[in-house]
This record gives sequence, C-alpha cells and structure tokens, in this order.
Amino acid sequence: MPQEIRKGINPTVETRLYSDITVKDFLDRYPQLLRTFMDLGLLYVGCPTGAFHTVADVAREYRLYQDQLLHPLQHAIEN
Repeated sequence: MPQEIRKGINPTVETRLYSDITVKDFLDRYPQLLRTFMDLGLLYVGCPTGAFHTVADVAREYRLYQDQLLHPLQHAIEN
C-alpha cells in the first residue's frame, strides 16, 4: 500500500485514491463508499474476497477502466 494512504487524513487536504488499496481498506477508511459500491453494482461489498481484492482487481473483474471506478469513489469521499 502506498505510504500516502497510511498517513492520517486531514479532511481539509485533498485525498488521493490509489488502485492498489483493497476494497476492505477503502470501506474501513471511508464507510460512506458502501453506497457508491452498491450503486455501481459491485458485489464485493461484504464479500470475504474484499479483504484481498484491490480496486484494480475489481475494475478488471467488471471490465472497467480504473478511472471509471476511482472517480465515483473520489467524488463520494469529497462530497
């Protein structure tokens, strides 16, 4: 996991998302993303594989470009 993600998050500073974070880590850090994952029809929410699959894995599995997945997640975090 990139060093930037391990640092504490200051809500006034823009957060940058990385595609090598697991779904579980995303949801642990940003619980509001649950709705976004569900709205996108991603079945990794609550799935045991979410602890191992990264956002890049999810994008590949659902035949999405990583940006197609990261942009809605980023939007949900910022709003």
